[in-house]
Amino acid sequence: MMRLSRTLSSGWLVAVGTTALFGTLASAPTAHAAQQLSCGQTLTTSVVLDADLLNCPGDGLVVGSAAITIDLNGHTVDGTGLGVGIRNNGFDDTTLTNSAGTPARVQEFDHGVLLNPGTSGSVVEHLTLQYNELAGVELNNADTNNRVRANAVAWQSQRGIALTGGSSGNSVTDNTVTSNQGEGVLIENSTGNRLEGNEITDSGDGGLILTGSGDNTLLTNTVTGSSDGAIVLQLASNDNLVQGNTSTQNSDAGLSVSDSTGNRILSNTLHHSGDSGIALRSAHHSTLTGNDVSANPGGIELIYSDHNLIRANIANDTTGDGITLEQSLDNTVELNQANSNDSRGIYVVGDASPGTGNRLLNNTANTNSSDGIHVSKSAHTLQSNTARDNRAWGIYADQGNTDAGGNRASGNAEAAQCSGVVCAP
Repeated sequence: MMRLSRTLSSGWLVAVGTTALFGTLASAPTAHAAQQLSCGQTLTTSVVLDADLLNCPGDGLVVGSAAITIDLNGHTVDGTGLGVGIRNNGFDDTTLTNSAGTPARVQEFDHGVLLNPGTSGSVVEHLTLQYNELAGVELNNADTNNRVRANAVAWQSQRGIALTGGSSGNSVTDNTVTSNQGEGVLIENSTGNRLEGNEITDSGDGGLILTGSGDNTLLTNTVTGSSDGAIVLQLASNDNLVQGNTSTQNSDAGLSVSDSTGNRILSNTLHHSGDSGIALRSAHHSTLTGNDVSANPGGIELIYSDHNLIRANIANDTTGDGITLEQSLDNTVELNQANSNDSRGIYVVGDASPGTGNRLLNNTANTNSSDGIHVSKSAHTLQSNTARDNRAWGIYADQGNTDAGGNRASGNAEAAQCSGVVCAP
């Protein structure tokens, strides 16, 4: 089988030393004496490295017993493009760490660190994983309570960190994941994991991707400069919590959800994306509350997405519409701000039969460059919305929609202020 090239694309390397980029990461010193090891050695007791392992032709080190600690002690485990830097084939409660004040590098393997099926309760911390082929750290069907924390993961030819094949109940926290040519962090067919406080920058693909993965928790991660979407939930990634994350300057949407249900998207700040701040496509029964999706090409966009709650979000200052519902039914859109957008504040388009329409309640749509609220087609409900100082209509609703009262409009360019609903001044 032809091997993929490990050569990084031009422009990926930055003119900064690894130590300067990753800083000093240290943990408590170990009581074990330093030892000189050899490439491919299987370890059954705790060890502290006292020298680098260079040009390993296969694996670097192999975990051979449970409850041991491998302390790289500031040294490098280096390969020739094959094998795994440190491999664990199912031994529990192990720790891979670095107690020194200088980086401990694992580099030039297929995988930097690989936790295979049956591994649980193990820790990967304070390591520098760089220039590996498939992933810096991968959990492959690893059992619960493995912790990947405070590592520097950069310049892999593919993914930075990956949880695959049913790796469930693990945590990935406080890692710096930089300039990997594939996904920054990938969760694939794995459930119940916690990703918190990771900084993911300049990924060659998406920043943080969930595929076929449910019941995961994504908290306070920062995603910047991805060549695709910042945070992506796709292909039956159901019932996840995505809260308090930040994205900026990514090439696609700040957060996209497709073919997935029951996700909670709460209090995220998603700015300066290449597409909408939040995009839902065939995504149902989800909750979007308290997100700030200002300063994107679009704010919140729903396409063929039904039964969602869009509540108390800020969708201002976009170059398109603040909130768009296209061919989407039975959604509640309430208490949102959709102001100062270059097109409409809120736009609803698509046929709905009686009882399946969307509900627009208590939203504010002011100073937009077109209509404040525009509802095309029929069977939707508008109540207690405010639309002021827009450059076209305050509220424009086609015939056949329900005016539930309490809508207000003033200062809009169209003298009648509203069409299809009655607006108080």
